[in-house]
Amino acid sequence: MTTYFVDTSAVAKRYLIEIGTAWIRTLLDPNAGNTIVSCDFTPVEFFSLISRRTREGSLSSSDADQLRQVFLAHHQVDYLSIPVDKPILIQARNLVGKYPLRPPDAIQLACALEAAQTLHVPIAFLCADNNLLSAAVAEGLTVDNPNLHP
Repeated sequence: MTTYFVDTSAVAKRYLIEIGTAWIRTLLDPNAGNTIVSCDFTPVEFFSLISRRTREGSLSSSDADQLRQVFLAHHQVDYLSIPVDKPILIQARNLVGKYPLRPPDAIQLACALEAAQTLHVPIAFLCADNNLLSAAVAEGLTVDNPNLHP
């Protein structure tokens, strides 16, 4: 049993067919017994991704609605969600000063670091963004990129 922190680029692969989908689905399957940690901010990013794909025409509106519902159900039941509170935002602010991160990525990393500290277990940080993965390694997290698991 492993504890994984999934950012949006990783968890989206559970719902959308992409490189790494089979691998992520195996890790995130509740029967696998892994602890899956996410960030309270992830639904905002996920909904943005789904809306963008709908606008681009790669997802129908009905499929998008279904994906949103399934994701929210999983986020509430299957994932341990780290709240985005003032200490997380302060940590994210510090992270953008140290690494070339976009604010949402810094929030994700701050949540992962908080989870590792709060849960007192090693956390594997799963993400498909190389800048974010590099920052996570620099902060002492073990990382993996789902795009490396076709």
